[in-house]
Amino acid sequence: MQIVRQIFNDQQMTTSNSVAQALATRPDVLTPAIIHLAGSTDKRFPLTYMTEGMKNVKTITKNEYEYRVMVHHKRTSTVAKTVTAAMGAGYQPFSFTMKDRWLVKDYVVSTRSKRQFRVMSDPTPTQDGFEYIGQIVGNNPADSIPVSDLTEGALLGQLFAPVGTDFSRGNKSNWQAPGMVRHKLSTIRKSYQMAGRTKNIVADFQFTVKGGRKTNMWMDWEEYQYMLQWLEEWENLMWYGKQSYTESGQPTMLDENGQPVIIGPGLLEQIVHKDSFSSLTESKLKDLVGDIFYTMTDCQNKVLTVYTGTGGRRDFDQAMKNYISANEFAKFNDGVFVNNKGEELSLGKYFTQYRHVDGHTLNVVYNPQFDHSAVAQAARKHPITGFSIESHRMVFVDNSNYDGENNIQAITEKGREMKRWGVAGSEVPNGFGDPTALLRASDIDGMSVHYLRTGGVCLKRFDTSIDLECNAE
Repeated sequence: MQIVRQIFNDQQMTTSNSVAQALATRPDVLTPAIIHLAGSTDKRFPLTYMTEGMKNVKTITKNEYEYRVMVHHKRTSTVAKTVTAAMGAGYQPFSFTMKDRWLVKDYVVSTRSKRQFRVMSDPTPTQDGFEYIGQIVGNNPADSIPVSDLTEGALLGQLFAPVGTDFSRGNKSNWQAPGMVRHKLSTIRKSYQMAGRTKNIVADFQFTVKGGRKTNMWMDWEEYQYMLQWLEEWENLMWYGKQSYTESGQPTMLDENGQPVIIGPGLLEQIVHKDSFSSLTESKLKDLVGDIFYTMTDCQNKVLTVYTGTGGRRDFDQAMKNYISANEFAKFNDGVFVNNKGEELSLGKYFTQYRHVDGHTLNVVYNPQFDHSAVAQAARKHPITGFSIESHRMVFVDNSNYDGENNIQAITEKGREMKRWGVAGSEVPNGFGDPTALLRASDIDGMSVHYLRTGGVCLKRFDTSIDLECNAE
């Protein structure tokens, strides 16, 4: 598939094979194909390309969607009240207070120092939380549970439930259901006008369809440039959209007609784990990647991609080289960094991938939005590089599959995936109808074209990605 620029030929480029005509009839089929083509040619919208361009898209029939998500299974409970002294010596029962009633009678729990005790009673509600009775597990009467294990905020992990040898009774099980997430779709528009004197340069879209057959569609070259701007604006929404409605669905903004202006959350707002750095290190990367993959227990084909700008790519490369320089065990063969070509030397090997000690791979992908978007241009400058501070942002995105579906999906409303129409004045936009028709919709010496679409981006597992921002001052 490719896009070429050429001169308009009315014998070859008829209304029947124009992009305008195709979008009017099958926007759900043509839109992903155009995004894939334009995304391959122009790299300004990687998230749109990764979702719709790669057919990771779901079409719905209304302007809101919901899905269930299972986060990391809860196996711990939090201590609500610090005990006054070490507990449990001599196998004596002791009381402790938890913030919830997640612990179940008969279960053995493990403390932060890996000591174990059995929950001997059902919880009793108190003003501080829920009070339990416990007894230490072991065969040394001198053993006890230290205060640090039962201090406020400490975690207790639930293991298994040993019971008496005879006449035991059944206990209980904790049940954790997937959480329900509900979001609304955004509707955005873009319009542009052209003067009556139209140009005859067109963009020829060459598609490969089933069976390897080629088919061509076309649109004005100027209009193609506007479409790239349109796709870039949609990419802005996919990354930076901020939710304009409350948790109960009430809009926080109305337009001049009293209609709700709905903005769905972009990818960055859906990521719940936030972190920052001033100077990136290999240790920081190792901890971040380890934490992410540690919670990805039920995914298939674990894939982690970090999207960043020019500054972030330099930060990543320097972090790897600093780590290598600081460790004497790392050796190189001749020619790894310096290449000899005849009488010339070239220096230019850079790190774009990191293999974690746990066996996972992190791929660094350039995101032009972090360099050139309106957000990047308006942000403050990095004190050393002079780039936008946004250029140093690194977004670790879980691109894995869960239950056979990609973790990141584009959501579109059926019939509004990509609406594009023209308003004829003294001229009719190419591809929109008979240019000799006398009945027009406007008295302007020119014409206009309008885009509209309703959709959003869905990060199904919002707890397995990290937004890492640079805070260098």
